[in-house]
Amino acid sequence: MKRIGAVLVIVVCILLAVTGCVSDTEQATARLPDENRVYYMTIFSVVLMCLLTVTVFLFIRSVRLGKKLKEMANTDALTDIFNRRFFMELSEIQISRSLRTGIDCFVIIFDLDFFKKVNDTYGHQAGDKVLKEVAHRVKNTIRAYDILGRYGGEEFIIFMTAAKAIKKDDVINAAERIRLEICNKPVEYEGLQIPISASFGISYASPKYDMDTATKYADEALYKAKNTGRNKVVFYGDE
Repeated sequence: MKRIGAVLVIVVCILLAVTGCVSDTEQATARLPDENRVYYMTIFSVVLMCLLTVTVFLFIRSVRLGKKLKEMANTDALTDIFNRRFFMELSEIQISRSLRTGIDCFVIIFDLDFFKKVNDTYGHQAGDKVLKEVAHRVKNTIRAYDILGRYGGEEFIIFMTAAKAIKKDDVINAAERIRLEICNKPVEYEGLQIPISASFGISYASPKYDMDTATKYADEALYKAKNTGRNKVVFYGDE
């Protein structure tokens, strides 16, 4: 709505300017013969309409470009999911909401197992394909209002909440579904089948912990999953 309003303001301003120019032009051509006067006024009107059209076009294009640049600034270029900075911004908004409603939020951090081996064995382009494919699978598995971001390297992070109460077991089950979606099907790359799996760490977030504490605990749970067999889900604090 703000953009539409801005366009209308610009159009009105241009029309006012055009009206003034037309009035001045009419006065300047008043002494010309009628056929010349009509000719010059027609050309002048066409030029002004072209300028109006170009101005509106450039404004709309600049708005679209600004939107695209904003998306690029908030998105990880490789995986097309939120980058770490924007993920944290969105999560902090949900944390504030949770403090008002008292509804639990959770943080899931997962890491691809033996990802360095994928790069070493198949090459870095294959590794990029794996990262993109994992991001795609997870996006199609989580709910529309869950927040998915690339945490760094082969690590991903999810912020989970809901309009109604969400339980610890629900989050663990959701993480298990994601884990199975990742590991049950190899990634295809140039005729090769690349097996992949991931380890998961989960922690409560708001209202129990702030975001920094939640990510720290989720990371510790992930570390435990890595050290006790990998390709598993561990909730922080569980034995």
